[in-house]
Amino acid sequence: MINGVFMNTEEGAPQGGPLSPLLSNVMLNELDVELTKRGLNFCRYADDANIYVKSEKSANRVMKSITRFIEEKLKLKVNKEKCTV
Repeated sequence: MINGVFMNTEEGAPQGGPLSPLLSNVMLNELDVELTKRGLNFCRYADDANIYVKSEKSANRVMKSITRFIEEKLKLKVNKEKCTV
């Protein structure tokens, strides 16, 4: 919707739609594999994820490297305004 008016779109899945969580899980399966390979503890549902590390320094390093992985390897956009350490 733009200014309260519905607009057709040719790409993506509607946010909040019933297909959105399923598509997120399919697209982010590679992220699960990568986090497991790195030995990180994490919890993810659809496009929401928590990654657990021992220090703030580690958290900042992981945030940077995982954001790079998502954007460069998976070709997805990370909303940095919603991401926190």
